[in-house]
Amino acid sequence: MKQPFKLFAAYLLLSMLAGCQLIESKKTTPAPVEENALDKSRQLAAKGRYGEAISLLDRASTNRNLSTAYSKELESFRTQQKTLEEELNDQLLISNTSALKNQLPILTKLSQASPDKPHYATLLQETRETLHSMQKSLSECAWRHFKRNNALSKDCLTLALSLKQDKADQNLMEHLLKEQIQYKKEVAKKEQTNREQKWKKRIDKNLTEAQRLVESGQLKEARRALKRVLKESPKNETAKKLLADVNRTLKKYIENLLLAGDRLYRDGEIESAKATWRAALTLDPTDLRAREKIQRAQRVLDNLENLRKTNEDDIKKP
Repeated sequence: MKQPFKLFAAYLLLSMLAGCQLIESKKTTPAPVEENALDKSRQLAAKGRYGEAISLLDRASTNRNLSTAYSKELESFRTQQKTLEEELNDQLLISNTSALKNQLPILTKLSQASPDKPHYATLLQETRETLHSMQKSLSECAWRHFKRNNALSKDCLTLALSLKQDKADQNLMEHLLKEQIQYKKEVAKKEQTNREQKWKKRIDKNLTEAQRLVESGQLKEARRALKRVLKESPKNETAKKLLADVNRTLKKYIENLLLAGDRLYRDGEIESAKATWRAALTLDPTDLRAREKIQRAQRVLDNLENLRKTNEDDIKKP
């Protein structure tokens, strides 16, 4: 009886030990790392939510040795966060300085209108001193941002110079204006280059299509395509030469069709002659000869039809 009891106790002890190991294992096994943590952090950073992006990467990196990709991304986000914070603080400085500067004329008038109320003069003096301090901060802002944010640097400088004419700040403003003009020229040049490249690509595409139409014998369509090319590029020698070749070939076709129509007309095949001349007119709608021949054939056909009706009427008469 004691032997089974001992076996049961041993089994129970082993089970408890295994359970403890399992609990310990659960405690020490790191939670699975989100595979898309890097992508999510980039999406957050793109929206300017750098704090959340950095926090996400920090949490993910605690579960593994920090990889090079994570390390670089974290450093980049922290740098961007610092830059954004600086820019927003400087924008706040501009806003606050502008508001305080707008109060200055009002405080001046108040102190002049009520000299018996010294607190206006005190407030005016305090405002001037605060603006003097802000002017220095604005100048620092301009010099801090001039290499990376031309617009913000100019805004800081404009306001700083409105408070105090400083030679160094004036020189920086001139530099920024020249830089802005140069940037606009470069942008305009780049846009012009892009337009020219698109134009050339479109011309080449239409020219290639025209050559394909010529090779497949679709001369009328090829002529239209070539005219489109020359409308955009009047000096395009390839298009001019190809159009001249197409026109010569079409002219030969038209002459042959006109002669074939004449032969059919002489043989009394009026309908066939008319169809042949119409084919010639389709190739060149401005060809007066084909138009006149079609009109003549139509008159003949009309006369024949009238004659047929007259004969039928005569036959019906008693």
